[in-house]
Amino acid sequence: MGEKVLCVEVEKTYAEKAIKALRRNNLILEDYLIERVGDKVLIPVAKTPESLEDTFFRIVECAPGYKKKLFANPPSYDSLGEVAIVRSRVLEQRAPEEVVGTLLKIHPRLKAVYVKEETVEEYRVPVLKLLWGTPVEEVIVKEYGLSFKVRLGKVYYNPRLTEEHRRVASLVRNGEVVVDLFSGIGGFPLHIASLKTALVLANDLNPTAHELLMENVKSNMKKLKGIVIALNDDARNIPERLPRGELADRVIANLPKASLGFVEVYNQVLAPGGVLHLYVLTRDVYTAIDDVSNALQGWRIIGHRLVLEYSPGSGIYRFDIVKPKHV
Repeated sequence: MGEKVLCVEVEKTYAEKAIKALRRNNLILEDYLIERVGDKVLIPVAKTPESLEDTFFRIVECAPGYKKKLFANPPSYDSLGEVAIVRSRVLEQRAPEEVVGTLLKIHPRLKAVYVKEETVEEYRVPVLKLLWGTPVEEVIVKEYGLSFKVRLGKVYYNPRLTEEHRRVASLVRNGEVVVDLFSGIGGFPLHIASLKTALVLANDLNPTAHELLMENVKSNMKKLKGIVIALNDDARNIPERLPRGELADRVIANLPKASLGFVEVYNQVLAPGGVLHLYVLTRDVYTAIDDVSNALQGWRIIGHRLVLEYSPGSGIYRFDIVKPKHV
């Protein structure tokens, strides 16, 4: 028996579905064995999942056995299909051959390992350097059964936002008009349209992201309940692109380093009483609360949460903000 860890406990009938959902979101502790106890299956996890695609589960403590092959302290990385991406700071602590060797043991079918060296801010695209393998231009990734084509180094995509995409989509109500000002390849819009009969205006300035957004809408069409309209424009022009007389019930502004620079757009696009999901990069959430309150005076912050750890000491937070009805 191993040390005590958190485990997801599910009925054996739903185990395969639960394992796939947990593995897709990198939540399974792969060093430990998944074990069956009676009619239940125990799946070791790094943290409590938000949901498991309508599968009932509970969190328990368990002491699973170890797998025969242990990968001590694997490097932090993102998995996109048959490609792994590590941050440049990983190579400050480990030799390249050690990083590649460990990743190949965990994912034997990898075709390439890239290093993310920086992010170019205009389109938020990563600068990737091939560390090992053969160059890969495009990959297909899955989020809750939705397929997304990603063009590496050409668009912004973060697999660690999968749960956030689903979380925000679950807040949308049927019939809403939603505007995603910085939609990338369609993470939020496709999750929303797959769950709700909503109209989603999905905009991104990056023409490659816009192209892939349209492809991703088409490839997932049979899974969509709502409508996604893809736009390729500066977010400041979106008020002019809204259907005549329409205002949004909900606006998503996932541009953490610059989201407070579009306050006038939020005012013009969002209906009174509507909700703004504003993403902010900060080292101090209380300072960010003051900044948001000063920028959107009269608006009401109804909640905030840490979405991603960005770097040591800083994080990306989502603020849920209601526009006053008298505006």
